[in-house]
Amino acid sequence: MKPELSVLIRLQGIDLEIRKLKAEKEKLPERFNALNETIEEKNREIEELKDKLADLRTRKTEVEDELELELERLKKSQQKLTAVKTNREFQALSKEIEEIKKANKAREDEILQLEEQIEQLKGEIDKKKAEIEGFQKEADAEQKRIAAAEKEYDAKIDALTKERNEVEKEVKPDLLAKYRFLADKRAGLVVAAVDEGVCSACNMNIPPQMFNELLREERILFCPSCQRIIYALKTGT
Repeated sequence: MKPELSVLIRLQGIDLEIRKLKAEKEKLPERFNALNETIEEKNREIEELKDKLADLRTRKTEVEDELELELERLKKSQQKLTAVKTNREFQALSKEIEEIKKANKAREDEILQLEEQIEQLKGEIDKKKAEIEGFQKEADAEQKRIAAAEKEYDAKIDALTKERNEVEKEVKPDLLAKYRFLADKRAGLVVAAVDEGVCSACNMNIPPQMFNELLREERILFCPSCQRIIYALKTGT
């Protein structure tokens, strides 16, 4: 194999490793972001529950005010009952009193139901707040883990970048320019082996004449299909 190809293969290996490390680093915040989304969702749920709670409390106040007024009305009606002079008036007022009592009983029952619903909602809110606290602790721990992991990735990438810069010095400027161009277009996979006349990168056949020339290793050749730099994979290579 031509020495230039060996250097390019080494350079490609470094570049691919750098790409891999950068991709892994970019994925680090995924769990942290998911936790934050969960926290935001729980907060939205809490706000919805608070709105419902406010509605229930408003309704409870309304019913309590109605009950207070009707109790006063009942008291006055009961006082009037002792002063009625005819049986007809007595019956009418008694009926009115019973209706007030019945309506007040319904109000008292509604107040009890509202109180139960209010307590239930408060419990749900407290539960979600506790869940948020747990998720927040996880998010804080995850953030610290990410920061530590990013430092490790940065250190590895920096070391590989320095190595890459040294290796680049061994490549002729025109060939290096071609390599960089292809690296951008081919996701870092620039140099490909040709096995039994087939490019391992694009799986296309190399013309026989080109393959024969490739075996002679007289000059740098490019795949006619994917334009990558190619070399012949020989037995034992």
